[in-house]
Amino acid sequence: MEQQLHFFIGKGGVGKSTTSAVTSVHLSNASMDTLLVSMDPAHSQRDIFMMDFSKTPKKIGRHLAVIEIDEAYWIEKYLKETQDQIKKTYRYESAFNLENYFDVLKFSPGLEEYALLLAFENIIHTFSDKEIIVFDMAPTALTLRFFSMPVITLIWLEELLSLRKKIYDKKEIVSKIKIGKKEIEKDPVKSKLERLIQNHQNLKELFMSKASIVNLVMNNDTLSFSESVRIKKRLTDIGIQVDRIVVNKFLNTDIAEDIEKEFENQKIVRFPFSSNGLIGFRAINEYIDANREIVMGLSG
Repeated sequence: MEQQLHFFIGKGGVGKSTTSAVTSVHLSNASMDTLLVSMDPAHSQRDIFMMDFSKTPKKIGRHLAVIEIDEAYWIEKYLKETQDQIKKTYRYESAFNLENYFDVLKFSPGLEEYALLLAFENIIHTFSDKEIIVFDMAPTALTLRFFSMPVITLIWLEELLSLRKKIYDKKEIVSKIKIGKKEIEKDPVKSKLERLIQNHQNLKELFMSKASIVNLVMNNDTLSFSESVRIKKRLTDIGIQVDRIVVNKFLNTDIAEDIEKEFENQKIVRFPFSSNGLIGFRAINEYIDANREIVMGLSG
């Protein structure tokens, strides 16, 4: 079975954490090796499962583990790697006092989403053996920037690579040398840009692939509907498809006509309201047992 990535996104308060937790437990109950990843800085999975989580996976049951993304850790890691790369590329940096400007990196725009992207890549590579990885995503604005990052970064990287090549052409510098039959890249900056382009291209293709399942969580009300429409449009603009609409806290009323019409091309799953609350592993399993046919709609 190809690894599946389930993303739960939506307006704050609609129940991303709850629906992602229920889905993770359901899939793990079906003997699928499942990892639930909390990418929301609020880390509500702690409250839902009544357990502390960290960057080290914690087992819950036989086939489920939960992990938290420490955003501060990944921001610090990115800043350190960037600083080391600058020092390595420009070994003469002390002559220009570049050391004095490294602190400004922490104020770089896009730092949060890039840190989440690094964390995401690490999860994918580290847990390639997992059949299912469920992502409880950050608030809407950060999540949309996260998904947009590969597309936007590719535009910049490709322009930078083009500029780098033009500079070398102008100076008539040969960017490659040959040693025997082996070709070695002489320009480290150009090599780095090419690696980054390939990396972001892979991420872009992964987000757009069938392996990535986007679950847009909303409630049966006007406010969450309006934001869900905007989320769907933003994702569509960058080539990412919304696969399912999860209407959470659903009561025994009809789905609003506007919701049915707007999301006619998406599968709509109605998540019944739970008056008892969904706190604790046992409560989640009881909810799954009581709503098994509905929860099955989140499989695959």
